[in-house]
Amino acid sequence: MTDQQADPAELKALEQAMTELVGYCDALRSGASGFAYMLPNEWQGPAMQAFLGAFNSWALGAEAMRLSAEGLQKQVHAAQVAYETSADAMEDYWSTLAAALG
Repeated sequence: MTDQQADPAELKALEQAMTELVGYCDALRSGASGFAYMLPNEWQGPAMQAFLGAFNSWALGAEAMRLSAEGLQKQVHAAQVAYETSADAMEDYWSTLAAALG
């Protein structure tokens, strides 16, 4: 009897995609942090410092993306829970009303 405007399966799929994005951004951050320090000890000087600075910027950017993706994932989860709770409550309401009307 109620008219649903959102698809719970799409919300779940979006939450899963956001969770995967968080993992991907974390892998980018970890890769940037680890790779730069695996280079040979012979690599030194201003060029190496610039290289390390670039990798540090990459790691900071990846962390910022991870935090943003994590925030989006939490918002999607909250929307999914709110939608499912509301849909269940409305279904109960309409069932109770239909039973009362006979």
